[in-house]
Amino acid sequence: METPLAGSPDRIAGPLPLTLRRLLDPSYPLCREDLVWALDYIKRKVAEGAPEWSGLDRPRLLALFAAYAGVATHLLNRQSLCSEDAEHLRALLRDTLP
Repeated sequence: METPLAGSPDRIAGPLPLTLRRLLDPSYPLCREDLVWALDYIKRKVAEGAPEWSGLDRPRLLALFAAYAGVATHLLNRQSLCSEDAEHLRALLRDTLP
């Protein structure tokens, strides 16, 4: 069941799954598997043509892709996630959402 993200920035539109809401919560400890899940979730939504992604203009899509690539690259280059990395990754993850 999906519910809106309470207290999220206004620019994040629509309902988000519980796992994604947890990842955006600063008190939740991030792990690689959760971030890989989030990237896969975003990839599936885009491939399915979800309205929150399909209605975006090209510059916004490119910005979302840049953030998506940033999360993926960060996971490839780092073996562990320290608290500084976690906040940076949360910011990038937020930037991948329409």
